[in-house]
Amino acid sequence: MMRCGRLFSFSAGAALALLVALGAGVGLPAAASAAGSPAPPRPGPVIPAPPVLDDVMGRGEGGLVPELPIGLGVLPVARETAAFAAGRVAVGVVFLESDGSRMTSSEDWSREDPEYPGRDRRQLVLEAVQRALDWWNARSPDGSLELFLPAAGSYGAPQTVTTGYEPIRRAITSGWGGRKGVLSDAAWRWEAMGAIGFGHDATDDRPMPETRFADRLRKENDADWAFVVYVVDSLRDADGMFRNGVVAYTADLFGPYCMLTYDNDGYGFANFDAVLAHEMGHVFGALDEYPPPSPGYPSHGKLRSGYLGVINGNAVAGGNGGRHGCIMLGSNGTMAAFRNGDLCRWTRGQSGLRDSDKDTRPDVVDTRPRFSTKLETSDAATGVVTLRGTVAERPRPRGRISLGVYFRHDLSIRVPHDVRYRIDGGAWQALTAADGAFDEPSEAWVLRTEPLAPGHHVLRLQATTGETAGRTRHLWAGPTPVKLELATNAAFSKKRLTVKRGARARLYARSTSAGLPVARLAPLKLVRLADGKVVASLATGENGTWTGTVKPARTGAYELRFAGAGQFRPASPVRISIIVK
Repeated sequence: MMRCGRLFSFSAGAALALLVALGAGVGLPAAASAAGSPAPPRPGPVIPAPPVLDDVMGRGEGGLVPELPIGLGVLPVARETAAFAAGRVAVGVVFLESDGSRMTSSEDWSREDPEYPGRDRRQLVLEAVQRALDWWNARSPDGSLELFLPAAGSYGAPQTVTTGYEPIRRAITSGWGGRKGVLSDAAWRWEAMGAIGFGHDATDDRPMPETRFADRLRKENDADWAFVVYVVDSLRDADGMFRNGVVAYTADLFGPYCMLTYDNDGYGFANFDAVLAHEMGHVFGALDEYPPPSPGYPSHGKLRSGYLGVINGNAVAGGNGGRHGCIMLGSNGTMAAFRNGDLCRWTRGQSGLRDSDKDTRPDVVDTRPRFSTKLETSDAATGVVTLRGTVAERPRPRGRISLGVYFRHDLSIRVPHDVRYRIDGGAWQALTAADGAFDEPSEAWVLRTEPLAPGHHVLRLQATTGETAGRTRHLWAGPTPVKLELATNAAFSKKRLTVKRGARARLYARSTSAGLPVARLAPLKLVRLADGKVVASLATGENGTWTGTVKPARTGAYELRFAGAGQFRPASPVRISIIVK
């Protein structure tokens, strides 16, 4: 028979005031009775029992990590350990084991569960964790989501860490030791993190040591994201809940950790995988959809969440009444969704799995790179043309989140790759990064062509992030004459411009060679012929169109002049009459 009790997961960082009111936060509601007995855990991969770490107060190298900065780039920074369900996600499982040094120990991971005789319970948990990871991996439209446990011997592999507390016998509240903003689970979390090298100063919980651990975890495992799963032993506990009725929870939207008990109240160990799958929804930014268990609880349909800022449209309260099966519905709805693979479209959007254009690439990684190029130079003797520029990822813009500001800049996990070029329709060739490798979201490049015949050539650039994008540039090898002409503009009439005294007027011109625009040249000068004074400068853009502003003092004849630049030869001046009235 399944026991009933309260099962929540909560957000410790999005709104601390909300946590104080709740005493618990964002997650599953009380376990509801279900027909029949829970099915035994499905078989999973065989993973060796994790080693026990005894040095609970050791600081290690983690204690030397400085305060984590907020980044300005396109890639995630140390604080952003998870944002959406795309890419490689390393999951660090930590089993908490009491050594009885601070309070009486009542649980022991080596104790056998009568329901599963002869089985190591940590192995059972790891198999359940793997099923939860596989469940989310299978929801990815392109199959590229890869949540994984680091292999034995790898950094962050499943491990057992001792603490002086017996976590299941403690209460979970939003304050600890009279310090506002410190979760009461910090008592054993800080010891656990200290044991694996991320000691805490014991003054507050910002940043959480799990954030630093997760950042190291993803870097060491070549992952895009990472988070921690704490597992609290509750085999002998009467109800499988912490002392104030909390069971499973997530520290905050987007991580950095989840906390689950072994048997999770009335859900039982047989449903550990489904409970974890629900909590992982919060790690990727998804909100609960069941009715708010207390005033202000963030499971209302009017709230927006996830990296893309998607409305919580399947919520029972304020949404569509939870009519669609979804892992975030809670209770029997979560259990059924796990069995059936149900993820409603709103949770898909919040977690980053939405694929709006049905091309199998989730929106969050369905991006295109952009190129910029600078003025080329040409060696008149050899015909070699040299260009410089950049290629950069254009991240999907972040949306508005109702519960706070989680991301200070747009994020992407992609960097441009397969960067190449070809000239005049020839074979594609690899483009060279200025620093030797395209491994950052924005990279400078330099291109020196093979010797080209004098005259006009077409360069095609191409790169891929989510999608492949390109750019065409026109090149000229050898000395290149440039033609200047006034651009079409209503203010001009037969190269005559009439301006009111004291007023300003815009000038427009074009620079071309072989009928094609020549861009980014030296400024054009507007010279008054009567005294040779330069009265205005015009700058050219990418399309070879020049623009500038003139405020003529008197009527007279003027010329647009171009002095030449590099291979580009001076053009004949363009004469213009300006009449001031």
